[in-house]
Amino acid sequence: MAEHPKYPNLFSPLEIGGCTVRNRIMQTGHAKMFSEHGLETKRAVDYHVERAKGGIGLIVTGGRNVHPTEKTRRFPAGYLKESIDSDRRLTDAVHEHGTAMFTQLNHFGVNAPPTGEDPRAMWGPSNMRAMAWGEISKAMEKEDIAEVTEWWGLCAANAREGGFDGVEVHLSHQYLLHEFLSPLFNHRDDEYGGSFANRMRFANEVIDEVRRRVGDDFVVGVRLSLTDGMEGGQDIEDAIELTRALEESGRVDYIGTTGGGSYNFTYVISPSEMPSGHLLDLAGQLKAETELPLYAVGGFGDPDQAEEIVASRRADMVAITRGQIADPEWANKVREGREDEIYRCIRGNQGCISHSYKGLPISCTVNPATGREGKFGAGTLKPARPARRWLVVGGGPAGLKTAETLAKRGHTVILVEREERLGGQVNLILETPGRSTFGNVTADLARQVERLGVEVRLGTEATPGLVAEIDPDEIVVATGAVPTRSGYTSYVPLTERIPGVELDHVVSAWDVLAEGGPAGERVVLLDEDGTRYSGGVAEVLLDRGNSVELVTPLNAAFPTSAHTVDMPGLYSRLFGKGLEPRVNSWAVEITADTVTAVNLYTGEESVLEADAVVLATSPAPDDGLYFELKKAGRAVHRVGDCVAPRKLDHAIYEGYLAGRELWDARESYTLEGQMESWEDPPVAVRAA
Repeated sequence: MAEHPKYPNLFSPLEIGGCTVRNRIMQTGHAKMFSEHGLETKRAVDYHVERAKGGIGLIVTGGRNVHPTEKTRRFPAGYLKESIDSDRRLTDAVHEHGTAMFTQLNHFGVNAPPTGEDPRAMWGPSNMRAMAWGEISKAMEKEDIAEVTEWWGLCAANAREGGFDGVEVHLSHQYLLHEFLSPLFNHRDDEYGGSFANRMRFANEVIDEVRRRVGDDFVVGVRLSLTDGMEGGQDIEDAIELTRALEESGRVDYIGTTGGGSYNFTYVISPSEMPSGHLLDLAGQLKAETELPLYAVGGFGDPDQAEEIVASRRADMVAITRGQIADPEWANKVREGREDEIYRCIRGNQGCISHSYKGLPISCTVNPATGREGKFGAGTLKPARPARRWLVVGGGPAGLKTAETLAKRGHTVILVEREERLGGQVNLILETPGRSTFGNVTADLARQVERLGVEVRLGTEATPGLVAEIDPDEIVVATGAVPTRSGYTSYVPLTERIPGVELDHVVSAWDVLAEGGPAGERVVLLDEDGTRYSGGVAEVLLDRGNSVELVTPLNAAFPTSAHTVDMPGLYSRLFGKGLEPRVNSWAVEITADTVTAVNLYTGEESVLEADAVVLATSPAPDDGLYFELKKAGRAVHRVGDCVAPRKLDHAIYEGYLAGRELWDARESYTLEGQMESWEDPPVAVRAA
């Protein structure tokens, strides 16, 4: 490949063992939940092929279970004989597009999720409770260690036969080998515990067995923690010592870096508020001590930063994992000088991480085709026949995605937005701390609609008169939602309106972000949302000098922030700034200077002093225009929050479906198993 004039280092080849990787861009092993019965599916092949077509140099697919004690559903099982054939389908398809492919072999240890089908004890170095699932592990006996070691080697041999170019042994993230390595979790007093050499013993035995089974002409790498991110755990000096030992032994061909574990998952999957490259300095320290190829991780997505990392030799490869979930053509766009066409990852973790935590196939907030490549991937967007004239009302994410997709298909599109700027509710999100990356959604879609020739009219109210003047063939209404001000919550459906909610010092969360209210020092925040968004509202209030008491019907403060890996940082900041949470409660009366809250389980009432009350309650669809146009007989559709207020990924996905004109449920809905199957998918029959 010729040297790239702007990114000569990023697009230079790299030798890893006996494998030549065409560039320095890679994707780390990550949970996708695409497998069935322990085997790779068509959905997995479509997903990886899309990124291979997009120009990536190396894909590490993972993590692959090495032993039945993991009990991890929707992950491939490397020990199954049948995996060889399904893997060959995957690797052949990826290799066809010039991308190298390794597979990550792992045992989740105590953090393997329990399943009802086979309720057996999880395995770990010691008896300890899993943070995620609450179960206590069995302290592995020496026979157990020997068995897992043997199976690890079997999985490596199967991977080679299945066509992979290499295997990666997972030594981090508080999975089994990391649990043995880390003094935080290994409390053994035999030859597998105590000293660093003893804690390394299990990992060394696994690596030895893997190398024995695959031979010297096959790539073997490890993924290790640069820091546990917790006092008393592994640190960079441990990583250097381990790497030196592996390099001297000649058993390992490369090092993959990471950090943290289930106790500190923000190091593993950085949320939006963490800076890109939060582990880069540590990676550079390790790289300075080894000649082994090393890849760096840390929420990367900027091509100039990636080039600088390789040029400065802080790493030999740069992981753009979520960045290529968001845009599988990232590498090709950078190589071809089309950087302004990249759909940038916002690190909101709504589709990729939150879905996998729930056992669901991953998706992506900004890329509706992720996980649905067989249905929506490259080459599936068909030209409009015939091309028509469309009006899109609303310049938020749903409207922008609708306009972009319609225009890509050749339609003429006019988009009108009542405000003087695009973005809709994203503009409110941007007012909360640590959410600047969400601006990528608006900026990237705005560039696309401009490039595609969409006529955008800002500061324009879409009245029936304006619609009649434009006279489009069809209309999509994406007018979003409006805040509600009754204080009603379906969690406590006892009253439709809290007495006193009409008082002047009662405002919505939207008011706080858009207009700077409320006045007064003591604020009660009534929150039924429970997300990172309402947590951001609380932080805005605290940063303005207010004291904030949270009242929520939920059993924890902002519980869904755990699914997006936001909770540790959010809690640290909010509780450090003085947030007082009152869970399992709701307001029953508001006066000029108090809020009466009731515990939903005991019925006990508490009177809270309040200068202002902020409502973070469910918004309502802004659907008046839609029904007015529908009544007038217009060909009109609606998408996003004006259908039902939901998350950002829902809005963008519905806009994408609208742009493809998929209105029929048989076309728009993806049936369970449809993406995974190699056979023709089932088709829903037309209703009578």
